[in-house]
Amino acid sequence: MPKIFVIIVTYNGMEWIENCLNSVSKSTIPVTTIVIDNNSTDQTVDCIQTHFSEVIIMEQTTNLGFGKANNLGMSYAIKQNADYVFLLNQDAFVEENTIGNLVKTASKNPDFGIISPIHLNGTGTSLEYYFASYITMDKSPDFYSDYVLDKGIKEIYETQFINAAAWLLPRKVLNEIGGFDSMFWHYGEDDNYCQRIHFHHYKIGVVPKSLVRHDGKIRSMPENYFFTNQYFTDYVKELQISYGNINLDFDKKSITKEKNKIVKNIIKSIVRLRISNAQNFYKQYQLIAPTFAKIVESRKINSTKGAHYI
Repeated sequence: MPKIFVIIVTYNGMEWIENCLNSVSKSTIPVTTIVIDNNSTDQTVDCIQTHFSEVIIMEQTTNLGFGKANNLGMSYAIKQNADYVFLLNQDAFVEENTIGNLVKTASKNPDFGIISPIHLNGTGTSLEYYFASYITMDKSPDFYSDYVLDKGIKEIYETQFINAAAWLLPRKVLNEIGGFDSMFWHYGEDDNYCQRIHFHHYKIGVVPKSLVRHDGKIRSMPENYFFTNQYFTDYVKELQISYGNINLDFDKKSITKEKNKIVKNIIKSIVRLRISNAQNFYKQYQLIAPTFAKIVESRKINSTKGAHYI
């Protein structure tokens, strides 16, 4: 029997955590569940300790973010000789056979580095909003065609990306690719990981006979988004995702190109006497050098095989 560790990162997750852990506890295949709590200020930890004594809890004194917290769980699982880890969001709920089906499929398809169930919305009434975009005709050509034409459903369908709400990762993949890149705090780490999966010649797959309900929220832009803190955070993240992609070429010209783009915006703002905009574009310009320094280091690490970050 394979050793499977379910890893759940929590932060103020009282809205979902009981349903999440209850769903995992009903799995038809034995699993060990680890919760890494990112310093919740609600009753998440108390709830787990009271109602789920079998769950291993790693309480943090600060919010490590999604990637680093998952890395702690993956590191622990590897040290316990895990065969597979299953990353599950705190707002996601599996069916009894979900994890078992994923493991069965993974054992027969070692060329897949990430294997995920179908993501439904929180009520299970339709595909989850973002997941629907991962299985479009250009990203997974056979998925819809096989359903509509009743051609017979395959065991697994390849796609280019799936967000990390419900990932099964084999031990071999963790040993060769590692955990999430530490330059990401929240959002973007799964983009980067999928890029690394492709670079190291693994595939990403969806298993139609496995389902997960994901009560995720659609991310919306705040009012007056331009030049807000969120704007600058997103800009850095965009650079990290785009230029951190080790499947694409990267050199000093990439940095120069990005700098020139911002300089043009600064000049245009000055010419139009929009001094506040010019100052904000300069603030954006100042983010480029330290961000690219991290990207260079990230690309160096991620282009080699090894259990990085865990």
